[in-house]
Amino acid sequence: MSTKNEEISLQDKRTNLTSLRLRRKELIDQLHELNNRRNELRSQRDKNNKLARELFDEARISKEKRDQINEEVQVRKQMRDILREDADKIGKRIVELGSQMKNMGVPKNRRVGDQIRRLERQLETTPFLTKEMEKQTLTQLEELSSEFEKLEQFKDLRSEFRDIQNKLRHMQTEIKTYHTSVTTLAQESQIHQEKMLEATKKAKKIKEEADESHAEVIALSSTISGIRKELDGLTGEVKKLSSELGQEIQAARKAKKSEAKRVRDQRLDSKAEEILVRYKEGASLTLDEFKVLMERGLI
Repeated sequence: MSTKNEEISLQDKRTNLTSLRLRRKELIDQLHELNNRRNELRSQRDKNNKLARELFDEARISKEKRDQINEEVQVRKQMRDILREDADKIGKRIVELGSQMKNMGVPKNRRVGDQIRRLERQLETTPFLTKEMEKQTLTQLEELSSEFEKLEQFKDLRSEFRDIQNKLRHMQTEIKTYHTSVTTLAQESQIHQEKMLEATKKAKKIKEEADESHAEVIALSSTISGIRKELDGLTGEVKKLSSELGQEIQAARKAKKSEAKRVRDQRLDSKAEEILVRYKEGASLTLDEFKVLMERGLI
C-alpha cells in the first residue's frame, strides 16, 4: 500500500514538473516576444526622437532666418519712408519753384547782356550825344538791366528746379528699389515662416509618436519585469521539484533493486536447499548446481 502511494506521489510530481516546465517555456517564449517588441519600440522611439530634433533644428534655423530678414525689412522700410518724406519736401519745393517761374514768366530776349554791353559801348564811344539820345539810351539800359536781372533770377530758379528735379528722380529710383527689396524680402520671410511652421508641426507629431513608443516601452518593461519575477520563481520551483523527483526516483530504483535482490536471494536459497537435499541423497550435481551451493555457502 505504501509503495502504491509513493508511486502515485511520484507520478503527480512528474506531472506537476511537466506542467511547470511547459509554463516556464510559455513564459520564456512570451518574454522573448515582448523583448523583441520592446527593442523595436525603443528603436522607433530613438529614430523618431532624432528626426524630431532635426526638424526642430530646421524650424529654429528657419525662424532665425525669418527674424534676420524681418529686421532687414524694417531697416529698409525706414529708409524708404525717410526717402519718401524727403521726396515729399522736395516735391513741394519743385511746386514752389514752378509757381515762381510761372509768375515771373519766361524772358523772351535771350541776348539782353549783349544789348547792354552794346549800349554801354555806344555811350562810351559816341562823342556827341544829344540829351534826348542820352536819355533814351539810359532808359533802355535801365529796362535792359531790369530784364537782365529778371533773366538771371529765372536762370537761377530754373537751375535749382532742374537740380531738384534730378535729385527727386534719383530718390524715386531709390524708393522704388527699397520698396522692391522690401517686397522680395517679405516674400522670402514668408517662405521661412511657412518652413518653420511646417517643420514644427511635423516635429511635434513625430515627438508625440516617440512619446507614445516610450510609454509602451515603460509598460512593456513593467510587464517583462513581472514575467521575469514569475519566471525566476518558477525556475526555482522546477529546480527544487526536479531535484526532489530525481532523489525519489533514485531511491525508488534502489528500493526496486533491493527488492529484486531479495526475491532472487529467496529463490536461490530455496533452490539451494533442494540441491542440497539431492546432494545429501547422493545424486550427481551439475557444475551450475555446485556453484549455487557454493554461492549460498552450503558446501
